[in-house]
Amino acid sequence: MTVKLVMLKSGEDVVADVKEIKSNEEVIGYYFEDPLIIKLEQPDDSTLLTENNESSIKQYLSKVNVTFYPWIPLSKDKTIPCSADWVVTIVEPIDQLKFQYQEQVNERNKNYQNSTVIN
Repeated sequence: MTVKLVMLKSGEDVVADVKEIKSNEEVIGYYFEDPLIIKLEQPDDSTLLTENNESSIKQYLSKVNVTFYPWIPLSKDKTIPCSADWVVTIVEPIDQLKFQYQEQVNERNKNYQNSTVIN
């Protein structure tokens, strides 16, 4: 699994298992498997300022809550193609984000397998 954090032109941050779509060795797009949008929220009491008197270094520490939402939530598809020209950048997510993403995907897959349709 190649979990990456992707920033799109729309401003959305998507975390997904990313694979390249190539044509004649040129990347023309990406497949996002199990894509989730990331929303960051900062709690009111999360900012802490410390000052180191010896070297006059200031540090800002802050906590952030991460919430995941399905990207294209009404699609049945688990793997969604995205054109390369809609991608601003692709980066390696921090370990904690990768871990939380994998937990979310595992939970979604487990719930999907256990779901039944009643008419």
